[in-house]
Amino acid sequence: MRIRGINLSQALLAIALIAALCWNIVSAAELRGIDVRSGATGTRAELRLDASTQYSVISLANPDRLVIDLPGTRMRTSAMPAGSGTIRSVRTGQPVPGTTRIVFDLASAVKALPPRVEEGADGAKLVIEWPGDGDADPIARVAAASGAATVAPTVAPVVPAPDPAAASNDATSRLISSMAGTQAPAPSPAVTTPSTVLSSPAVAAGTAPDPSPEVAAAPELPPAPAVQRAVPPPAQVPMPAALGPGMRPLVIAIDPGHGGRDPGAIGPAGTHEKNVVLAISRELARQINATPGMRAHLVRDNDSYIELPQRALRARRAKADMFVSIHADAAHNRAAYGSSVYTLSTRGASSQQARWLADRENSADLVGGVSLSRDTLSNVLLEMAQSGHMRASQDAATHVLSGLRNVGKTHKPSVEYANFSVLRNADMPAMLVETGFISNPEEERRLIDPAHQRRLASAVLDGINTYFTAQPPPGTLYAARAAAVAANGSAVGGGSP
Repeated sequence: MRIRGINLSQALLAIALIAALCWNIVSAAELRGIDVRSGATGTRAELRLDASTQYSVISLANPDRLVIDLPGTRMRTSAMPAGSGTIRSVRTGQPVPGTTRIVFDLASAVKALPPRVEEGADGAKLVIEWPGDGDADPIARVAAASGAATVAPTVAPVVPAPDPAAASNDATSRLISSMAGTQAPAPSPAVTTPSTVLSSPAVAAGTAPDPSPEVAAAPELPPAPAVQRAVPPPAQVPMPAALGPGMRPLVIAIDPGHGGRDPGAIGPAGTHEKNVVLAISRELARQINATPGMRAHLVRDNDSYIELPQRALRARRAKADMFVSIHADAAHNRAAYGSSVYTLSTRGASSQQARWLADRENSADLVGGVSLSRDTLSNVLLEMAQSGHMRASQDAATHVLSGLRNVGKTHKPSVEYANFSVLRNADMPAMLVETGFISNPEEERRLIDPAHQRRLASAVLDGINTYFTAQPPPGTLYAARAAAVAANGSAVGGGSP
């Protein structure tokens, strides 16, 4: 059958093609925007999509580029973000019809982590991360600045010309002193040296005593007394101010609680815990990076969700010396307020409040659909691994709680403990810091105040610094300082008999 020169099969094929094109247009994913940011943990790019879609990744060199192809995806906007960190610039194109291509021009040949898709209520994010490419290590910058400051220009010592009159006056003063039965001071040397100099008071004042006739007529001078030389103090071991050769920085892993689809607790004014604790954690990281001998590692530096077991795993990968999880508490009683510090316990909780808090924090993975079930062997192995760190965690948490007392009232007078899932996988001293009750309207206002956030971060850092000063790990600046203090103490005390 033909319809005006077109047979039925051709017409049906055309209709099918048009229907398929319409279907593709309707069902195609949409790339809503691209975000690029860099921080202490590296550079992160997020491709914001309205739904999950297929993608392919191509890595190119000379010049270094990373290409993401999104078949069946259209761009909502042509605006591209500015470069940051490893990413110099971002470009877009269309290699074939229906495929959106994103090209990241890279500043160096840094290998990206495998891309991942993060689902959210408003769509999906395709996340690409380049680790370890942030700004230059602030500890190294402090060390370089300190080294430059200690180089002083060489100044030639000023050598005064010998003064015959002063030498004569010294001899006369010694003669008078010997006849009066007193010990004469040592003669003033002709050249001034850095050591202690004993000189005649008369010469130092610029005058000399008038010799009497009897003294002037003396037939001979008595022998000069022995010069009393000053005994130099014991050599002091210099206190190191920055990282030296062979030293490593202390790495403090900071874990901002919740994030992404898990907002955490919500305050009366609508403040989300995930945003507050991220701001406090960033400030703590800034202060740590400004402290000689320390370096911060942020477990998350953006609004993303990380499963609870993965948080301590990221700290282990960073070879962290301590794990600090930052949270903002909530309670049914809106009047509850004050900060708290918790450590892990696998044998119960210190109070009903601690047990309730651990249950609430542990349920975060249920929001993300992650099962918390573990077999018996895993539980036994985890408990054995934690037993060696619980006392250290308790000591460190006590110092941090003491620092928080300088900011305001603490909720409890001592460190509490419970079975927190986020602390369960940490093979280092670990604690959970509740910076305040976001459920309290007054504390909610304080927690979003940048000045209060700085004070909280400083208090936590004070506790960390105090702990590592008393318990310095080998090979760190803190261990070098402890060795210098011990050596100087031995020198002052004369050493052990």
